[in-house]
Amino acid sequence: MPIFFLKSILSLLMLFLAIVAMFTMFEIFGRTEKRYNIEKLKKIHKANGIVYILLFGFISYLCLDFIIKVKPEPSPRVIFHSLFALTIIVLLILKISFIRIYKSFYNQVKTIGLLIALMTFGLIGTSGGYYLLITKFGGEEIQSRIMKVLRKDVREKIKITVKTDPDSVIRGKELYNSKCYFCHDAYSDKAIVGPGHKGILKNPFLPVSKKPATPENIAKQIRNPYKDMPSFSYLSDEQIQDITAFLNTL
Repeated sequence: MPIFFLKSILSLLMLFLAIVAMFTMFEIFGRTEKRYNIEKLKKIHKANGIVYILLFGFISYLCLDFIIKVKPEPSPRVIFHSLFALTIIVLLILKISFIRIYKSFYNQVKTIGLLIALMTFGLIGTSGGYYLLITKFGGEEIQSRIMKVLRKDVREKIKITVKTDPDSVIRGKELYNSKCYFCHDAYSDKAIVGPGHKGILKNPFLPVSKKPATPENIAKQIRNPYKDMPSFSYLSDEQIQDITAFLNTL
């Protein structure tokens, strides 16, 4: 299962937990005549909060692991997503501290809880919801629109010499495994997040942009991606040549 699809499904569960938290809070504090057992609602609310924090932490780990390994350039959507996540972390710390330590601020806990739920809607909307929407719930086998980047027109001609020496191929494979394999399958044409790369330089056209399958167009795709692939503009010319050398062996 692609990591982005897994993360998106888990984010829907986190959204459900936020809704449960809002419902139990409203039932506990918002009604004069109680419809449910308040003690049971409090236990549900507490357990729900613990599961929410654990799930939030696990999804954050998946995101950070991907960012550390791939090092994509952040898009505006990713920046907003990160701000929502950081705000939720701060609000969770405040809520727990008001409940456990600074109890004179306990009356603010209800407002903080509501803000956490609302921030969760924004968090999921800019990540899991976006992914599931543009991939038709993970079923669209095209270059997925994960991290939209500001694209620049590449006007200069890029000339790439395809290397065939073993050292270049080995370096290219190592770079591919550290930057690309999360989203692409090198040894088949099956899509993961993006398309498979088997025979990419032997085919007449690139799988998404439909531009001629040339080393120059691959270099442009890496640096200034067509559609919404993360940009790897920080890679040097030599590194791109090494990746191309590996792709040439597929």
